[in-house]
Amino acid sequence: MSSQLRVQELFQKYENSLVRVKATRQDLVDGKTKRLLKMGSGFFVSKDGHILTTGVLQNADRVWVEHKSKYFLTETIGTDSLCNLTLLKTLEKPEEFNYVSFSSDQSGAQVGSFLLGITCALEFEIGPTIGLLQSNESSFGSTLFPTKMLRTSLSLGPGEVGSPVFDLNGNFIGITYAALPDLRSSFILSAKSCARIRDELLLSGNVDYGWFGITVSRTINKQNGFNIEIKSVGDNSKLEKGDVILKIGNTEILERGDIVESTFFARPGTFIEFLIKRADKKLTVPVRVSSRPSKSRIGDSVKDEKKLSKSESSDLIEKFINPDSNKSN
Repeated sequence: MSSQLRVQELFQKYENSLVRVKATRQDLVDGKTKRLLKMGSGFFVSKDGHILTTGVLQNADRVWVEHKSKYFLTETIGTDSLCNLTLLKTLEKPEEFNYVSFSSDQSGAQVGSFLLGITCALEFEIGPTIGLLQSNESSFGSTLFPTKMLRTSLSLGPGEVGSPVFDLNGNFIGITYAALPDLRSSFILSAKSCARIRDELLLSGNVDYGWFGITVSRTINKQNGFNIEIKSVGDNSKLEKGDVILKIGNTEILERGDIVESTFFARPGTFIEFLIKRADKKLTVPVRVSSRPSKSRIGDSVKDEKKLSKSESSDLIEKFINPDSNKSN
Protein backbone atom coordinates (compact mmCIF):
# COMPACT_ATOMS: atom_id res chain seq x y z
CA MET A 1 0.00 0.00 0.00
CA SER A 2 2.84 2.41 0.81
CA SER A 3 4.47 1.76 -2.59
CA GLN A 4 1.16 2.38 -4.31
CA LEU A 5 0.70 5.66 -2.50
CA ARG A 6 4.27 6.67 -3.39
CA VAL A 7 3.67 5.99 -7.09
CA GLN A 8 0.52 8.11 -6.95
CA GLU A 9 2.37 10.94 -5.20
CA LEU A 10 5.18 10.98 -7.75
CA PHE A 11 2.77 10.80 -10.67
CA GLN A 12 0.84 13.79 -9.35
CA LYS A 13 4.10 15.68 -8.80
CA TYR A 14 5.57 15.13 -12.29
CA GLU A 15 2.50 14.70 -14.50
CA ASN A 16 2.46 18.44 -15.23
CA SER A 17 6.01 18.31 -16.62
CA LEU A 18 5.07 15.88 -19.42
CA VAL A 19 4.30 16.87 -23.01
CA ARG A 20 3.34 14.96 -26.10
CA VAL A 21 5.74 15.90 -28.91
CA LYS A 22 4.53 15.95 -32.51
CA ALA A 23 6.46 16.70 -35.68
CA THR A 24 5.34 16.71 -39.29
CA ARG A 25 7.04 16.81 -42.66
CA GLN A 26 5.79 16.74 -46.23
CA ASP A 27 7.63 14.45 -48.65
CA LEU A 28 7.24 13.72 -52.34
CA VAL A 29 7.03 9.93 -52.81
CA ASP A 30 6.50 8.43 -56.28
CA GLY A 31 5.18 11.73 -57.51
CA LYS A 32 2.65 11.98 -54.71
CA THR A 33 2.75 14.30 -51.72
CA LYS A 34 2.87 12.40 -48.43
CA ARG A 35 2.54 13.94 -45.00
CA LEU A 36 4.58 12.24 -42.24
CA LEU A 37 3.64 12.59 -38.59
CA LYS A 38 5.75 11.39 -35.68
CA MET A 39 4.73 11.37 -32.02
CA GLY A 40 6.66 10.87 -28.83
CA SER A 41 6.99 11.89 -25.22
CA GLY A 42 9.01 14.75 -23.77
CA PHE A 43 9.29 16.75 -20.58
CA PHE A 44 10.15 20.24 -19.38
CA VAL A 45 13.67 20.64 -18.01
CA SER A 46 13.63 24.36 -17.18
CA LYS A 47 11.29 27.10 -16.02
CA ASP A 48 11.94 28.86 -19.35
CA GLY A 49 10.09 26.18 -21.30
CA HIS A 50 12.94 23.95 -22.49
CA ILE A 51 11.89 20.40 -23.33
CA LEU A 52 14.03 17.28 -23.64
CA THR A 53 12.86 14.56 -26.03
CA THR A 54 14.21 11.89 -28.37
CA GLY A 55 13.91 11.10 -32.03
CA VAL A 56 12.22 14.21 -33.38
CA LEU A 57 11.40 13.76 -37.05
CA GLN A 58 14.36 14.90 -39.13
CA ASN A 59 13.88 17.98 -41.31
CA ALA A 60 10.44 18.54 -39.83
CA ASP A 61 8.33 21.38 -41.21
CA ARG A 62 6.77 21.96 -37.81
CA VAL A 63 7.31 20.69 -34.27
CA TRP A 64 4.82 21.33 -31.48
CA VAL A 65 3.88 19.92 -28.09
CA GLU A 66 0.59 19.21 -26.37
CA HIS A 67 0.31 20.09 -22.69
CA LYS A 68 -2.94 19.88 -20.75
CA SER A 69 -5.02 19.78 -23.97
CA LYS A 70 -3.31 22.91 -25.34
CA TYR A 71 -0.90 23.21 -28.26
CA PHE A 72 2.42 25.08 -28.18
CA LEU A 73 4.75 25.62 -31.13
CA THR A 74 8.44 25.04 -30.44
CA GLU A 75 11.82 25.96 -31.78
CA THR A 76 14.71 23.49 -31.87
CA ILE A 77 17.62 24.62 -29.67
CA GLY A 78 19.83 21.74 -30.70
CA THR A 79 20.01 18.05 -31.54
CA ASP A 80 22.56 15.44 -30.53
CA SER A 81 22.57 12.88 -33.33
CA LEU A 82 24.81 10.46 -31.43
CA CYS A 83 22.25 9.88 -28.66
CA ASN A 84 19.21 10.96 -30.68
CA LEU A 85 18.26 13.65 -28.14
CA THR A 86 16.69 17.00 -29.00
CA LEU A 87 16.24 20.12 -26.88
CA LEU A 88 13.16 22.15 -27.77
CA LYS A 89 11.81 25.42 -26.39
CA THR A 90 8.20 26.55 -26.51
CA LEU A 91 7.60 29.88 -28.24
CA GLU A 92 4.98 30.56 -25.60
CA LYS A 93 5.05 28.90 -22.19
CA PRO A 94 2.04 27.22 -20.59
CA GLU A 95 0.57 29.19 -17.72
CA GLU A 96 1.32 26.41 -15.25
CA PHE A 97 3.82 23.58 -15.60
CA ASN A 98 6.48 21.74 -13.60
CA TYR A 99 9.94 20.83 -14.80
CA VAL A 100 12.34 17.98 -14.04
CA SER A 101 15.56 19.10 -12.35
CA PHE A 102 18.80 17.09 -12.56
CA SER A 103 22.56 17.67 -12.61
CA SER A 104 25.71 16.11 -14.07
CA ASP A 105 26.90 14.80 -10.69
CA GLN A 106 23.65 13.00 -9.94
CA SER A 107 24.22 9.45 -8.69
CA GLY A 108 22.50 6.56 -10.43
CA ALA A 109 20.12 3.94 -9.09
CA GLN A 110 21.16 0.44 -8.10
CA VAL A 111 20.19 -2.72 -9.99
CA GLY A 112 16.92 -3.98 -8.53
CA SER A 113 15.55 -0.48 -7.87
CA PHE A 114 11.89 0.14 -8.63
CA LEU A 115 11.44 2.64 -11.45
CA LEU A 116 8.52 4.84 -12.42
CA GLY A 117 8.09 6.05 -15.98
CA ILE A 118 5.57 8.75 -16.85
CA THR A 119 4.64 8.58 -20.51
CA CYS A 120 2.36 9.79 -23.32
CA ALA A 121 1.33 6.63 -25.16
CA LEU A 122 -0.13 7.47 -28.56
CA GLU A 123 -3.18 9.69 -28.00
CA PHE A 124 -3.97 8.30 -24.54
CA GLU A 125 -3.87 10.36 -21.37
CA ILE A 126 -0.53 10.69 -19.55
CA GLY A 127 0.02 7.69 -17.32
CA PRO A 128 2.56 5.94 -15.07
CA THR A 129 4.34 2.64 -15.70
CA ILE A 130 6.37 0.59 -13.22
CA GLY A 131 9.47 -1.56 -13.73
CA LEU A 132 12.83 -2.62 -12.33
CA LEU A 133 16.38 -1.55 -13.15
CA GLN A 134 17.87 -4.77 -14.49
CA SER A 135 21.43 -4.05 -15.63
CA ASN A 136 23.91 -1.59 -17.15
CA GLU A 137 24.68 -2.40 -20.76
CA SER A 138 27.31 -1.21 -23.23
CA SER A 139 25.83 -2.84 -26.31
CA PHE A 140 22.90 -4.71 -27.76
CA GLY A 141 23.93 -7.49 -30.09
CA SER A 142 26.65 -6.04 -32.30
CA THR A 143 25.41 -2.47 -31.74
CA LEU A 144 27.71 -0.52 -29.42
CA PHE A 145 25.89 2.18 -27.47
CA PRO A 146 27.41 5.71 -27.31
CA THR A 147 27.47 5.37 -23.52
CA LYS A 148 26.28 2.79 -21.01
CA MET A 149 22.52 2.34 -20.96
CA LEU A 150 20.25 1.22 -18.15
CA ARG A 151 18.27 -1.86 -19.10
CA THR A 152 14.87 -1.92 -17.41
CA SER A 153 11.69 -3.98 -17.35
CA LEU A 154 9.63 -0.92 -18.30
CA SER A 155 7.60 -2.22 -21.22
CA LEU A 156 7.08 0.72 -23.55
CA GLY A 157 4.98 1.12 -26.66
CA PRO A 158 4.59 3.67 -29.48
CA GLY A 159 4.85 7.26 -28.34
CA GLU A 160 6.40 6.46 -24.96
CA VAL A 161 10.08 6.87 -25.87
CA GLY A 162 11.38 10.24 -24.67
CA SER A 163 9.63 10.09 -21.32
CA PRO A 164 11.31 10.65 -17.91
CA VAL A 165 12.01 7.83 -15.47
CA PHE A 166 12.31 8.22 -11.68
CA ASP A 167 13.11 6.02 -8.72
CA LEU A 168 10.65 5.84 -5.84
CA ASN A 169 12.64 8.48 -3.98
CA GLY A 170 11.64 10.90 -6.73
CA ASN A 171 15.13 11.13 -8.26
CA PHE A 172 15.33 11.51 -12.04
CA ILE A 173 17.03 8.38 -13.40
CA GLY A 174 17.05 9.12 -17.11
CA ILE A 175 15.12 9.36 -20.36
CA THR A 176 13.64 6.39 -22.20
CA TYR A 177 15.97 5.82 -25.15
CA ALA A 178 14.65 2.70 -26.89
CA ALA A 179 11.68 0.37 -26.44
CA LEU A 180 12.04 -3.37 -26.93
CA PRO A 181 8.46 -4.62 -26.65
CA ASP A 182 9.27 -8.16 -27.83
CA LEU A 183 11.59 -8.47 -24.84
CA ARG A 184 9.26 -6.57 -22.47
CA SER A 185 12.22 -4.29 -21.84
CA SER A 186 13.67 -0.87 -22.59
CA PHE A 187 16.89 1.12 -22.48
CA ILE A 188 17.28 4.32 -20.46
CA LEU A 189 19.87 7.05 -21.08
CA SER A 190 21.13 8.02 -17.63
CA ALA A 191 20.51 11.34 -15.90
CA LYS A 192 24.25 12.08 -15.96
CA SER A 193 24.34 11.59 -19.74
CA CYS A 194 21.20 13.71 -20.18
CA ALA A 195 22.79 16.54 -18.18
CA ARG A 196 25.93 16.40 -20.35
CA ILE A 197 23.87 16.72 -23.52
CA ARG A 198 21.36 19.27 -22.19
CA ASP A 199 24.07 21.64 -20.96
CA GLU A 200 25.98 21.66 -24.26
CA LEU A 201 22.85 22.03 -26.36
CA LEU A 202 21.89 25.04 -24.24
CA LEU A 203 25.39 26.48 -24.62
CA SER A 204 26.06 25.97 -28.32
CA GLY A 205 23.27 23.95 -29.92
CA ASN A 206 25.46 20.87 -30.40
CA VAL A 207 27.55 18.45 -28.35
CA ASP A 208 31.33 18.25 -28.75
CA TYR A 209 32.45 14.76 -27.77
CA GLY A 210 35.97 13.74 -26.88
CA TRP A 211 38.32 11.48 -28.83
CA PHE A 212 41.44 9.66 -27.65
CA GLY A 213 42.79 8.82 -31.12
CA ILE A 214 43.39 5.16 -30.35
CA THR A 215 42.06 1.80 -31.50
CA VAL A 216 41.92 -1.14 -29.14
CA SER A 217 41.03 -4.82 -29.11
CA ARG A 218 40.11 -7.33 -26.44
CA THR A 219 42.61 -10.13 -25.77
CA ILE A 220 42.57 -13.05 -23.33
CA ASN A 221 45.10 -12.78 -20.48
CA LYS A 222 46.79 -15.44 -18.33
CA GLN A 223 44.05 -15.20 -15.68
CA ASN A 224 41.44 -16.27 -18.28
CA GLY A 225 40.12 -12.73 -18.23
CA PHE A 226 40.33 -10.02 -20.86
CA ASN A 227 42.73 -7.17 -21.48
CA ILE A 228 41.92 -4.05 -23.47
CA GLU A 229 45.05 -3.63 -25.55
CA ILE A 230 46.00 -0.67 -27.73
CA LYS A 231 46.44 -1.53 -31.42
CA SER A 232 47.19 1.92 -32.83
CA VAL A 233 47.67 5.46 -31.53
CA GLY A 234 47.70 8.99 -32.89
CA ASP A 235 50.89 10.84 -33.80
CA ASN A 236 50.86 13.07 -30.71
CA SER A 237 50.03 10.40 -28.15
CA LYS A 238 52.49 9.07 -25.56
CA LEU A 239 50.61 5.79 -25.54
CA GLU A 240 52.14 2.90 -27.46
CA LYS A 241 50.93 -0.09 -29.40
CA GLY A 242 50.62 -3.07 -27.05
CA ASP A 243 49.84 -1.01 -23.93
CA VAL A 244 47.14 -2.59 -21.79
CA ILE A 245 44.68 0.01 -20.49
CA LEU A 246 43.86 -0.44 -16.81
CA LYS A 247 42.14 2.86 -16.04
CA ILE A 248 41.04 6.02 -17.79
CA GLY A 249 40.67 8.73 -15.17
CA ASN A 250 38.81 7.03 -12.33
CA THR A 251 37.14 4.44 -14.57
CA GLU A 252 38.48 0.90 -14.45
CA ILE A 253 38.69 -0.55 -17.96
CA LEU A 254 37.35 -4.10 -18.04
CA GLU A 255 35.45 -4.16 -21.32
CA ARG A 256 35.07 -2.21 -24.52
CA GLY A 257 32.08 -0.35 -23.12
CA ASP A 258 34.30 1.22 -20.45
CA ILE A 259 36.35 2.87 -23.21
CA VAL A 260 33.21 4.25 -24.81
CA GLU A 261 31.91 5.49 -21.45
CA SER A 262 35.17 7.34 -20.75
CA THR A 263 35.14 8.87 -24.22
CA PHE A 264 31.55 10.03 -23.83
CA PHE A 265 32.30 12.14 -20.76
CA ALA A 266 35.78 13.34 -21.79
CA ARG A 267 35.91 17.06 -22.57
CA PRO A 268 37.84 18.12 -25.70
CA GLY A 269 40.86 20.27 -24.89
CA THR A 270 41.40 18.73 -21.46
CA PHE A 271 43.90 16.09 -20.33
CA ILE A 272 42.95 12.75 -18.84
CA GLU A 273 45.28 10.22 -17.21
CA PHE A 274 45.57 6.69 -18.59
CA LEU A 275 46.85 4.00 -16.20
CA ILE A 276 48.48 1.42 -18.45
CA LYS A 277 50.57 -1.71 -18.21
CA ARG A 278 53.66 -1.71 -20.43
CA ALA A 279 56.23 -4.51 -20.25
CA ASP A 280 54.97 -5.56 -16.80
CA LYS A 281 55.25 -2.00 -15.49
CA LYS A 282 52.36 0.24 -14.56
CA LEU A 283 52.61 3.78 -15.93
CA THR A 284 50.41 6.88 -15.78
CA VAL A 285 50.25 8.65 -19.13
CA PRO A 286 48.45 12.00 -19.65
CA VAL A 287 46.45 12.09 -22.88
CA ARG A 288 45.05 15.23 -24.45
CA VAL A 289 41.41 14.85 -25.44
CA SER A 290 40.66 15.99 -28.97
CA SER A 291 37.27 16.50 -30.63
CA ARG A 292 35.58 13.49 -32.14
CA PRO A 293 35.93 13.39 -35.95
CA SER A 294 32.64 14.41 -37.50
CA LYS A 295 32.22 11.27 -39.59
CA SER A 296 33.24 8.79 -36.89
CA ARG A 297 31.25 7.04 -34.21
CA ILE A 298 32.66 6.74 -30.72
CA GLY A 299 32.43 2.97 -30.92
CA ASP A 300 34.59 2.86 -34.07
CA SER A 301 37.79 3.03 -31.99
CA VAL A 302 36.93 -0.22 -30.20
CA LYS A 303 37.45 -3.56 -31.92
CA ASP A 304 36.44 -6.90 -30.41
CA GLU A 305 37.90 -10.22 -31.51
CA LYS A 306 34.55 -11.97 -31.14
CA LYS A 307 31.73 -10.51 -33.19
CA LEU A 308 28.12 -11.56 -32.96
CA SER A 309 26.70 -12.63 -36.29
CA LYS A 310 23.94 -10.57 -37.82
CA SER A 311 21.47 -13.34 -37.03
CA GLU A 312 22.48 -13.20 -33.36
CA SER A 313 21.91 -9.48 -33.29
CA SER A 314 18.42 -7.98 -33.40
CA ASP A 315 16.98 -5.41 -35.72
CA LEU A 316 15.00 -3.96 -32.81
CA ILE A 317 17.60 -1.27 -32.17
CA GLU A 318 17.40 -0.09 -35.77
CA LYS A 319 13.63 -0.24 -35.66
CA PHE A 320 13.14 1.72 -32.49
CA ILE A 321 16.13 4.10 -32.42
CA ASN A 322 16.27 5.24 -36.03
CA PRO A 323 14.36 8.53 -35.84
CA ASP A 324 12.73 8.22 -39.26
CA SER A 325 11.87 4.53 -39.23
CA ASN A 326 8.52 4.83 -37.44
CA LYS A 327 5.62 7.20 -37.14
CA SER A 328 6.02 7.06 -33.37
CA ASN A 329 9.06 7.01 -31.07
